[in-house]
Amino acid sequence: MSRFTATFYHFIISLAVFVFLAYLIVIVWYPDFFYTIDGGWEGMRIIIGVDLVLGPLLTLIVFKAGKPGLKFDLVTIALFQASCLLAGIYVVYNERPLFFVYYEDHFYSASGDTFLRYNQLVPDPSEFSDTSPAMVIAKLPDNPIEEANLRSILFKDGIPLWVYKPSYELLENHMDQVMEGEISLDAIRERDTKGELDRWLTAHGGAPEAYAFFPIHARYGSNFIAVRKSDREFIDIVNIPAPISFAD
Repeated sequence: MSRFTATFYHFIISLAVFVFLAYLIVIVWYPDFFYTIDGGWEGMRIIIGVDLVLGPLLTLIVFKAGKPGLKFDLVTIALFQASCLLAGIYVVYNERPLFFVYYEDHFYSASGDTFLRYNQLVPDPSEFSDTSPAMVIAKLPDNPIEEANLRSILFKDGIPLWVYKPSYELLENHMDQVMEGEISLDAIRERDTKGELDRWLTAHGGAPEAYAFFPIHARYGSNFIAVRKSDREFIDIVNIPAPISFAD
């Protein structure tokens, strides 16, 4: 067997592994728009580098038919590639979004690291949804005194309400309230210095009035998310920079 044939076989095996991992990343761990804004592509680059580039490249370098110790070299390469791949998968899996949280007219993507950063136990999204990330709303108590007490406690501990699990309720049960918090088109246009909204509408169709727009904050930036008003469906990210708060 030649060096290039061995490299080709190694690449085919690595490609089969990659297809499976790509499915997990794109469909299961970072579905829909989370792939773009929350690290899916960054995770994919890790997998591509380790699985499709590093392993086959090492085989290309060391393989020589009849070489003494060739079997040991190939086993070493396989173990090294597997260990690097497992480390990459661990990172990508642990950084996946667990919750998609609505709070005070903004959406937040929260991974396990998000909760740990505020010294909170990492909630289980399966408590709220069969799919991940779980879509929830962080809801304040209806009683004004209870609300004031909760805000005071969280402020003292430096914990934003949107990472406070006891406040979570299913988002789908509060979509009427959510839609009332849409950002005005005038405010969107003011921040759209590059004509991104018109390009987005060309790609997705419809008039701007057919959508409600909300700021969304994730690992790799703050933009806007569009929700179709007719069926309350989350459509896609609009690449217009969103502020942390419109009160600022």
